[in-house]
Amino acid sequence: MKPEDFRADAKRPLTGEEYLKSLQDGREIYIYGERVKDVTTHPAFRNAAASVAQLYDALHKPEMQDSLCWGTDTGSGGYTTNSSAWRKAPTICASSATPSPNGRA
Repeated sequence: MKPEDFRADAKRPLTGEEYLKSLQDGREIYIYGERVKDVTTHPAFRNAAASVAQLYDALHKPEMQDSLCWGTDTGSGGYTTNSSAWRKAPTICASSATPSPNGRA
């Protein structure tokens, strides 16, 4: 399955929960010779997975959408990530800053 298959609504990006569920797909990951059955709960990976999940959740906050999202060009009326804004997302999310005057991060 693709991560997109876990979305409840194709007009929007994944939520944090949907992202984490998409990682629980039986992939083969090893660290120090040990198979990792679930990267969302394993101590070596869970914090990274949770951090990315928080970024996905930020995409669904109305006050963040102008900074982190673009409308799609598919005619579906949906929205998607503004991937260039993700570099700034941890700072934006932490401070709950308002969008810049031009509406973009």
